[in-house]
Amino acid sequence: MNAKKVLFGILFSLLFGSQTGWAETVEVKIIKSTFIPAVIKVKKGDTIRWINTEELLHTVTSGKAPMADKEFNAAYVKKEFEVRLDKEGFYDYYCELHPAIMRGVVIVRASPGGSER
Repeated sequence: MNAKKVLFGILFSLLFGSQTGWAETVEVKIIKSTFIPAVIKVKKGDTIRWINTEELLHTVTSGKAPMADKEFNAAYVKKEFEVRLDKEGFYDYYCELHPAIMRGVVIVRASPGGSER
């Protein structure tokens, strides 16, 4: 009986325990020609997914408007766009069609417990 409890505890920890080492997907929604949230913090290796909730077309272009830096670019996002960032740093981005009002920043940090610094 005691062995069953221990086995159950181990399985429970593996299934529902800390998952800080696993990559996650973080969503940014495009609502009323705005990136929401405009600033996000992610870990290295995480995926960022932009979801366009509008009928209007938008882009997700890295760089400071109007200068793209070619880290990532999604021309004419109809529904969704994803990118995985593996380098620490600040990634500015904007919509090329609406650069005055649609801007955001992704802050990529080292994974907790990672050896990179």
